[in-house]
Amino acid sequence: MQQIAVNWLVFSVSLVGLLLFGILYAFLIRWGSKKEVEGQTAWAVMVGVTVTLLAMIPTFGLVTIALMFAGFSASGIPMIVEYVLRVHKAQQTDKDNAKGIAKDLLK
Repeated sequence: MQQIAVNWLVFSVSLVGLLLFGILYAFLIRWGSKKEVEGQTAWAVMVGVTVTLLAMIPTFGLVTIALMFAGFSASGIPMIVEYVLRVHKAQQTDKDNAKGIAKDLLK
């Protein structure tokens, strides 16, 4: 197993910063939910992961975090595409159903 030297003060400050970010971000996500913003889950996860990785650069270095970001991107991009397509299709289905109901009511 490879050993890495960790500056525990820098790591601790990063964790505290991420905790504060997480709290504020959770409030933002809750606000979006109350405003009925749909299709935000994939983007919320992407932003959260990106901020977390960026906050770890001082501890683990740019190269390590860039490699991790590449891995998350490789697995995450197909998930985001699927999610966006699914949400769009569900919204389109809802619109079509609403038009059908309105048409039936006007008969």
